[in-house]
Amino acid sequence: MKMQSLRSKIAIGLSVVLSAGLVATGLPSAHADTSGLQPTSAQLSAWKGKEITYYFYNDSQAELDITKAQIADFQKLTGATVKLDVIPFTSLDTQLQARIAAGNAPDVARLNNPGLYQSVSLNLETYLGRKYVEEFLKGSTFQVTDPKTKKLIGVPYDLSMNGPIINVDQFKKAGVAIPTSWNWTQLIAAAKKVQAANGTEYAFAMDKSGHRFSTVLSQFNSYMVDKNQRNVLPQSKTRAIKALKLITDLYKADSAPKDLWIGSGTKYASPVAVFVGQQVPVFFSGNFNLATLDSTAKFNFQVVPNPKELNGGGWPGGKFLTAFNTSKTPDLSAYFLHYLADKAQMEQMDKGAFWLPTRNDLVGSGMKYPKRAADMDVYLADTASTPAAAYGIQSVPTLTGLIYNYLRDLMTDVMGGKITAAQAIDKQIAWIDEKLATLKK
Repeated sequence: MKMQSLRSKIAIGLSVVLSAGLVATGLPSAHADTSGLQPTSAQLSAWKGKEITYYFYNDSQAELDITKAQIADFQKLTGATVKLDVIPFTSLDTQLQARIAAGNAPDVARLNNPGLYQSVSLNLETYLGRKYVEEFLKGSTFQVTDPKTKKLIGVPYDLSMNGPIINVDQFKKAGVAIPTSWNWTQLIAAAKKVQAANGTEYAFAMDKSGHRFSTVLSQFNSYMVDKNQRNVLPQSKTRAIKALKLITDLYKADSAPKDLWIGSGTKYASPVAVFVGQQVPVFFSGNFNLATLDSTAKFNFQVVPNPKELNGGGWPGGKFLTAFNTSKTPDLSAYFLHYLADKAQMEQMDKGAFWLPTRNDLVGSGMKYPKRAADMDVYLADTASTPAAAYGIQSVPTLTGLIYNYLRDLMTDVMGGKITAAQAIDKQIAWIDEKLATLKK
């Protein structure tokens, strides 16, 4: 009873935080329900033999395996064929934009930056009704709501939460207690002590991502864009410099894998292999890497709470499903999107790939993960503790990913000794001002 009560409170907290973060969306609470929607006989007749393309990337093998199984079930249900195009995350947007420009857009895609595709996304309300949006957490659909028509043009497929993962065996060997709460000074001290005791190559590693680093900014109470589309980084410039210097100093001192970060140029890179190889005791990533670690790590690992400075909690993210308005069978594309995001399929994916749900019905009942439940509870608790201000950057969906990437590349320059942390923040402030100005034209 106590665990169920905890899960229920966390689930409620998750919804409240999302609502507070993007209150401007004004979406109503859940009433409508298309869960389990079945094709009509007329649709089955029209769809038989038709083919659609699903543009997809995966963070883990579990995601790919479950997706293939769900596609097989969908094909049996509808008589249609789904061609699965698996794309590396590092080239997700560049390849998709090239395909769209060439008139070869897929029918449905799993996206990280849906705001880039607003003009070519399908109005889902035409096929799924205007109340379909109510099946998802309030606030989670902001990035897939057309800013002009206010129509739903995609759905949130999963939520993500950033945070540290530790090698428990190495911590125990070093005599360092598993943290239940800590700050960044304590995290770094513990990581270096564990590194010394185990002879690992590094003390700390973080995904090469401006999104991941934004977690640290938030913990120092520093944000880049607020819910009103304003550049608020100047208000916390000193704290932002401190946060950026904290992380880049670790890389400059080779306490973190600098070669991996700098060597991958302007692309995302993850040190997951370094952590799996037991060459770093603290890995700053998120729940999206949990399935990979669960299947490949040959040691005991554990998700631990985020460090708390002025703020606790982590940094929110997520993936989205979008259908494109160039589809020759838009009703089939919309139904496939609905099928993937429906209660049964989402629950299967969430449990198998350690995703956080976006549907009100799943969040309200509290997800029961068959494995790594304690780890997922940490992510859920950090989600509930994440400040509402962390969601402000989602108010500029066409710029969100670009802002993260520019920050990431400035961090590369700091690590390489080309600029200082202070200069990096000044450049980020100026760049955000420049990009926000384009929204007003």
